[in-house]
Amino acid sequence: MVETQAITPEQAAAAKAVPLKVRDKRTPNGCVATSKNHWGFFCDFFYRWWLEQETFGATTYDRERRLKSGGYRIVTTMDVKTQQVAKANIDKHLKPTNKNALMLAGIEPGSGRVRALAVNRVFKLDDPADPQNRVSSNPAKARKGIRGTYPNTTNPLLTGGGDIHGYQFGSTFKMFTMVAALERGYPLQTTINTVSPYPSKYIISSSSPAACPGTNKYCPENAGRKGYGPMNMWAAFGQSINTYFVPLEERAGAANVVDTAKKMGIEFRARSDAAIANNRAAADQWGAFTLGVSSATPLEMANAYATLAADGKYCEPIPVQEIVDQDGNKLDIANPRCEQRIKTEAARAAVDAARCPVGDQSATSKCQGATARQAKTEIGKPIMGKSGTTDGAKTASLIVGTKQLMVAGIIADPDWAQTSTSFTHNEVNDAVWSTVRDAMKGKPSQQFTPPSGKIVEGDQRRIPDVKCKTIDDARSTLRGAGFEVFVDPTPVNSTCPAGSAAGTSPDGRTIKGGIVSIQVSNGRGAQPGTSGTPGIPGRGPGGRPPPSQD
Repeated sequence: MVETQAITPEQAAAAKAVPLKVRDKRTPNGCVATSKNHWGFFCDFFYRWWLEQETFGATTYDRERRLKSGGYRIVTTMDVKTQQVAKANIDKHLKPTNKNALMLAGIEPGSGRVRALAVNRVFKLDDPADPQNRVSSNPAKARKGIRGTYPNTTNPLLTGGGDIHGYQFGSTFKMFTMVAALERGYPLQTTINTVSPYPSKYIISSSSPAACPGTNKYCPENAGRKGYGPMNMWAAFGQSINTYFVPLEERAGAANVVDTAKKMGIEFRARSDAAIANNRAAADQWGAFTLGVSSATPLEMANAYATLAADGKYCEPIPVQEIVDQDGNKLDIANPRCEQRIKTEAARAAVDAARCPVGDQSATSKCQGATARQAKTEIGKPIMGKSGTTDGAKTASLIVGTKQLMVAGIIADPDWAQTSTSFTHNEVNDAVWSTVRDAMKGKPSQQFTPPSGKIVEGDQRRIPDVKCKTIDDARSTLRGAGFEVFVDPTPVNSTCPAGSAAGTSPDGRTIKGGIVSIQVSNGRGAQPGTSGTPGIPGRGPGGRPPPSQD
């Protein structure tokens, strides 16, 4: 500047003599420098999302450069309160040094705005010069001295990416079967005889322990290894009956069930899962899919259930509420990206059944049993959801939500899917319903819209009176009327001769083509229903609800 005569030599000397001071903060070094460490997982989700947006450049290099130097003002969707209570409810149960991860993802139905991503991990890279991470829980890696991802990791445990494919969410996947069936005209009142084991049509290896003995057919069982008689969707979903949902999957078509999961946001990140999901012939033989053998992330599952809470409107998970450029223009890239993917009435019917597992119900719900009943007591608002457990209890999960917030939680070992740990629902259930409860404090209750029309009861038909007929005559009469007939093995008190038909369950009317159970008289004189409760659709023999499956 002296050479160009912009300033004098004396001015230059005076300027050099002034000590320089940085009056601002040093630029943060990525997501490991968030003001609160547990925000790092949300920050990482935002960063990965930004790098996928072509709006900010043709290459990931261009997009990252514009993120760091483009002068944007960005408001994220993270709700500080929801994030804080999610982390606090995790910390009640597991420390970051625990090899098992308790993960919670929260999302807003109808917008896709991600409100919380929390896990019992420290968001940072483990220092190889001074490692804090323990040896991997995976025995194969442990033998090689490879360290695990606890307490420190920057892996996208909740959102997926890289080699993080997700976790098996167990029976929460039954939702996809139910939605696929509802969209194809099967009403909530659809009754299926829940025999156990159930000899399905699905072909698997005859050497598989899941095969029916001496065959190559998939043979699922219920918890307790017994059947519970005819059930409808409300009862079967509420009590998580395996041998209801595998035959329902057969009726809806397994490939259609897989397609429904895709429509609701499941990405099938694992190569083995994608190979089946993207091959329709293979998907149509995926009988175990309804029991949750495919991997998904907590965020995917929260958003899948949020799609139903929003009456079937799917919204892409998004981490930004608003983006303003350096000229003050709001960018459309921050707007919700939603579309109707599930028929509205099918979504409402699915929600109606999904109120049962969490101890809630509507005016149309016919709930009989729940696997996570305490959720309703804790939250005290209209809720829906489902619990899930995998074979060997290698994971345990729970999804619970309102019209405003859906939270999916799972406890698993991210380093070793075949963990030797047998998980219970104690930690994950409490963490999920406590997070929904705490996040919803002070917010108004919003009711789910109940379903209506034939999707609830279906096309009803009169059941013929078969009282005191022989079992063979009663069976013939009922089959002639178009019903599927099941003989309840538990005799009931009746004035009809012993061994004859005492009546039916249900009686009066039921769904066209539905199951009608013949009650067998023991000849002891009382009318059916006056001594004990006869079986009704949705309950086990004798009207007794079966024990919880999850």
